[in-house]
Amino acid sequence: MNCPLKRVWILIILFFPLMASQAATETVILTLDDAVQMALDQSIALKKSSIDLTQSEYSAHRLWSEIFPSFNLSAGLTFLPSTPLLTDGGFSYNNNALSYNFNLGFSLSLNPSLNASMKRIELAYRSQLLSYENASRQLEIRVIKSFLSLITMKENLSYLGERLELAENKLNNDRIAWANGLLSELSWLNSQLSTETARYNLAYAQGTYQNALDEFLVILGVDAGTDILFTGTVEIAPVLYDPEQLIMEYLPKRPDIVNQRQTIERLELSKNQTTLASRFPTLNLSTQWRGTPETGGGLGAPLTDNLSGSLTLNIPIDSWIPGTRQNQTIRTANAEVEKARLDLLDAETSAKNQIRSLASNLQKTWESLSIAKMRVGIAERTLEATNVGFRNGMLEFQQLEDRQNDLTDARQRLLQEELSYQTLLLDLAAALNVEWKTLTGQQASEVSRQLSDLVSRS
Repeated sequence: MNCPLKRVWILIILFFPLMASQAATETVILTLDDAVQMALDQSIALKKSSIDLTQSEYSAHRLWSEIFPSFNLSAGLTFLPSTPLLTDGGFSYNNNALSYNFNLGFSLSLNPSLNASMKRIELAYRSQLLSYENASRQLEIRVIKSFLSLITMKENLSYLGERLELAENKLNNDRIAWANGLLSELSWLNSQLSTETARYNLAYAQGTYQNALDEFLVILGVDAGTDILFTGTVEIAPVLYDPEQLIMEYLPKRPDIVNQRQTIERLELSKNQTTLASRFPTLNLSTQWRGTPETGGGLGAPLTDNLSGSLTLNIPIDSWIPGTRQNQTIRTANAEVEKARLDLLDAETSAKNQIRSLASNLQKTWESLSIAKMRVGIAERTLEATNVGFRNGMLEFQQLEDRQNDLTDARQRLLQEELSYQTLLLDLAAALNVEWKTLTGQQASEVSRQLSDLVSRS
């Protein structure tokens, strides 16, 4: 190998790991909307649902196929006419008995149940559309929750890092004091334990965050190892919703309620279709054209044809007789409709309880969030005062460490309360089947309205 080429290979070997490392740690800025859109684009379940939706839409736009007549075309050739094999002189091939035939016909069946059948096809399309939209909404909520959870976990890592740094600083100071005989063994052991505990908590939180991030990247279709910079959040605003008003306005639009109503409609259509098909007359219309050569003339004989048609009216009787299989089928269809109505009543009751519970929990969480913010403010002011006392030699380092830990704990609790509030807000948006942005926008409008009312009254 010549010298210049050898240098090139050496440069490649030296710098390729560095380039690969830089590529592996590439930072990507990810907004909330981008994350949702990427997840929607990558979802295999949504792609499959989209195929089903397209097929349902195709059928719903071609309802005429239900009454389209059935056409048939056939051609046949008798290459071996009927002849003895072992009797009457044995086998003899008769060319004059060769024959062919052409058949062309159509048939049409008419029954009052056709209307119910068409409506079932339209209902299937609407149900598939509802299922697709609901799946998209649920995936969006899931992605937003994961997005917010990762932001919270990342901020918590910074607080845990600060706690570890403070513990290590105290450990270094205690090491000097221990070496000089100014610190008891118990205090030295406690200092080591605090440091290792802080290191363990940070390492555990880092592992948990990395696992959650990897799962999140899989949903988005992003390569593992990508460093994500999250931007965006769900607005946190005070709760002013009246659950009864929300129930009245949004309950009929919930996907599960709409789906249950569609189930009742589908069962009623099935019942009507079964009843009409079993108890009402069916009109069958058919025609057929047939062409064959003249009998005994072989394949070269002149063509003869005939046209026939028939009109038949079938009147069912069995379904009118109590206890017959057809009669039991109709009774079963009626029972299924009644059961579906009871399921709707149960679903509405559960949905109302869920909406009331979420609205109540939002109110309670907002109160806890307000308290958590006050705790952070008090902890910050306490730490500032403790810092002044420590610098002036009036307080020990242990007191400073305790106040720092109090501030870290208050910040962590505030993060958890904020995440809980955002999660409840998203759950309420899902329970009402509305966009979370719409929900927060309505909330802001309601706050402005109430403030305007207060100003006008004063």
